Parts: sequence; C-alpha cells; structure tokens
Amino acid sequence: MIKNLVITILCIISVFVVVIFFIPLVNEFETFNCITASCEIPKITIFESIKKQFSLIDSFEDCISAGNLVMESHPRQCRTVDGKYFVEKINP
Repeated sequence: MIKNLVITILCIISVFVVVIFFIPLVNEFETFNCITASCEIPKITIFESIKKQFSLIDSFEDCISAGNLVMESHPRQCRTVDGKYFVEKINP
C-alpha cells in the first residue's frame, strides 16, 4: 500500500517536472504577421518564461537582448513577460 503511494507520488512529480522544464508552450504575447514573414509560432518552455521574468531588465536594449517581443511602432517598444514596457530612444 505504501509502496504504491510512493510510486504514485513520484510519477506525479516526474510528470510535473517534464511539463515545467521541457514542454514548449506558445508565447502568449506573440503576434503573428504571416504576410511579410513565415508563420512560425515561437515556442517557450515554462522554465524559460519564469527565468525571463526574474532577469533584471531596465532598458529597451536589455529587453531586446533578453529575447522579448519588439513592437514595430515608432518608436519601437519592447514588452517583457511580466508586462513592463520599454520604448526605444530615438535621436531627432
């Protein structure tokens, strides 16, 4: 009885670890432009998403280098996974 319970708990933990670290999800903040680019859906794992959330991002350049989305507005804007916005500084 106890052996079955331990095996069940270990199986649940194993499935949880696989889902969190290895199964890629669609980045929910991504928008797709299938006219000018191929329609490849970017994949990101939950672990990568959590890692991005806790990285120190405090500028537009940091936001881009962390792999976050860049909106092609004028000036360009970058949004982090946790919802922070950074705007590109443009010299007149």
